[in-house]
Amino acid sequence: MHAGAELVYAGFILLFMFSLAYGLKTLKFPYIISFMLSGFLLKSVVPEDVSGILLIFEYSAVALLFFFVGLEYSFEKLLGMLRILKAGFLDLLINFLPIFAISYAFTKEFILSLVLASALYPSSTAITVKLFMDYKRLINPEVDLLIGILIFEDLICIILLSLLTSFVRLGNINYYAISKSIFILTFLFLLFYLIRNPVKVFFEFAERKVDENLFVFLIFGTLLLLCGLALKYDVSEALVAFIFGVLIPENSRAFKIVESSLSPLKELSVGLFFFFFTYKTDINSLEQLSFVLLLVATALVFKLISTYISSLVYGFDKRVSMRASLSFLQRGEFSLVFSSLYPPAQMITFFVVLITSLLGSFSFVFAPRLTDFLFPRKRSSKAPPQAP
Repeated sequence: MHAGAELVYAGFILLFMFSLAYGLKTLKFPYIISFMLSGFLLKSVVPEDVSGILLIFEYSAVALLFFFVGLEYSFEKLLGMLRILKAGFLDLLINFLPIFAISYAFTKEFILSLVLASALYPSSTAITVKLFMDYKRLINPEVDLLIGILIFEDLICIILLSLLTSFVRLGNINYYAISKSIFILTFLFLLFYLIRNPVKVFFEFAERKVDENLFVFLIFGTLLLLCGLALKYDVSEALVAFIFGVLIPENSRAFKIVESSLSPLKELSVGLFFFFFTYKTDINSLEQLSFVLLLVATALVFKLISTYISSLVYGFDKRVSMRASLSFLQRGEFSLVFSSLYPPAQMITFFVVLITSLLGSFSFVFAPRLTDFLFPRKRSSKAPPQAP
């Protein structure tokens, strides 16, 4: 295929993604779902070799996604997560273990079961936060808890990704692989913690000396270099990208420049990552529909239970706990990142994410009404004050 044809197809893909996302926005479809559907619909239209011209975006999507997650943190904030530990671990145990047990009972494949349990454990940060903003429910009392659990899930996902990257590449799980992964994880966190002050000094220097327009080359180049080295030595690029993001000093000029200059690149890369996820997935590989439907039901029911219990433990009453649990069912971006590690998990995860994100979005919209139906507000027994 000549360069002109590749550009035509690349432009067609981006415009199709835009049109479908814009059209489905009126039906409250999350962008992630629109991009995945675009990949499905163009699978038989766009030739396979066109992906080469867009490959850099697809490859850098995971690095950029976790780099931006890291930007939201500092080492001090990570220590502040202690108050959410109990709710976070309840969320992890109640959602991870049942899916792993069901997957292993059906498939008898240990690594596939681990990947599916890891993929279907976290709720979607992007969809959940967007729904809270769109429906103006950020002032609700349960928001702090749910955002806290999302952050806890982000951190657990980074650790799980680091472990699974090693397991999948080795093809089996043994003490050496587990020890190596834990050692690398600990070493990287300690290394980045020790160099945080020199890095802060470097960025203060760079802010004064480097032109704002050149910052994107410095940061994006460093990010790709670090992630490439991580992959070469079987280390999760998500972990390295996350810690690199943590190192960018908060509230600095460098932080603002990085955020504004790389944010459009992140949106483009992550959108194309979701597109190619379904574009490259073998649809015919889905053989066990009953297994997929069982995973969907398990993922929804146990997320409902875990969020309800976590909310009660956090101190909310039954009404707030029910509204929180009905607002937290959707799966999304991290589920697809996990399944991209292991091709046999991709089609299963796609269908589960597609169904749970749609049902979760509708559940979010109707959560207040359903809560009022299940837990009617008690009318005050006091007589209304008499008119003067």
